[in-house]
Amino acid sequence: MVKIRGKDMLVIEAHAHVWKKFGGQRLGKFKQEALKYGKVKQGDEIFHLLTPEYEDCSVKIEVYEEYMEYLGIDKAVILQNPCYGDQREYLRDIINRSPGKFVTIGMLDPRKKDTVKSEIDTLMKNFNCSGIKIEIPDVPFIMDDHEYDFLWKKIMDNDGIAVIDLGWGDGPYDFNIDRLRNVIKKYPDIKMVLPHLGVSRLWDLNQKYPYESLQKTLSLLEINKDNLWFDFGGIQFYNWDDEYPFYRSLDILKTVKETCGMEKVMWGTDYPTVLKQGSYRQALDIVLKHCDFFSDEDMENVLGRNATKIYFKNK
Repeated sequence: MVKIRGKDMLVIEAHAHVWKKFGGQRLGKFKQEALKYGKVKQGDEIFHLLTPEYEDCSVKIEVYEEYMEYLGIDKAVILQNPCYGDQREYLRDIINRSPGKFVTIGMLDPRKKDTVKSEIDTLMKNFNCSGIKIEIPDVPFIMDDHEYDFLWKKIMDNDGIAVIDLGWGDGPYDFNIDRLRNVIKKYPDIKMVLPHLGVSRLWDLNQKYPYESLQKTLSLLEINKDNLWFDFGGIQFYNWDDEYPFYRSLDILKTVKETCGMEKVMWGTDYPTVLKQGSYRQALDIVLKHCDFFSDEDMENVLGRNATKIYFKNK
């Protein structure tokens, strides 16, 4: 817990990543390979995915747990995704070792239609996943196509959470907000989390108050207010030229509060890549020290209460 405004508040990181061995793919075709000191190779491109202290590009749970203790973080949601590679066995061991402290969301490629149903069963029943994460541009598919109806039904049948990353780019599968709206209209009872505030083209500096694309994302609450949630992991990445405390990101959070309140929004960071834009303490202090427009109730909701409701309710 952290003490803020004279109160002890529960802190849950709603968007973190750890992995034992790096290696996955991006955009459905580019293999990602670990090099050294935080560098990875994607196709013909070499870049720093991580800060240089990650010598072998592994992100170990023991390091992350020390960060948790250091900053007063009580629990964490560990998301899996295609670019880091399949970590199901590593994460299962973590969940088994520390029940109630962590939850994990498994990754899925919906294009492998013959195995989707069995894969969801395997991830949730055998590997302790609380739901399924789908990064639409990295496993490109038409999410509202009738041929994928079985996918959403299967997640619901397993009482799983669908974590949907709508993408950070301009490609044909990025920010398909109208297609997602169709899915939510068809399955209003599906439990869903949109990480990075749905991204909502917020990396585009032409998006200014009231952030038109973000308003489209937040308007989904008009369809599914009971079951739809957001995290704001990676808000520092919306403007790489910005510096702590990231004033554009603060303006975005203030806009979210004005539009829909903070009852459906969770603090998250996108650890460990967030460390390229500042320290992990700064990623927490953005909220603790600079969101003076949050009421005490907003603060409790964002820091831990909301994540408890969607991710840790039965833990």
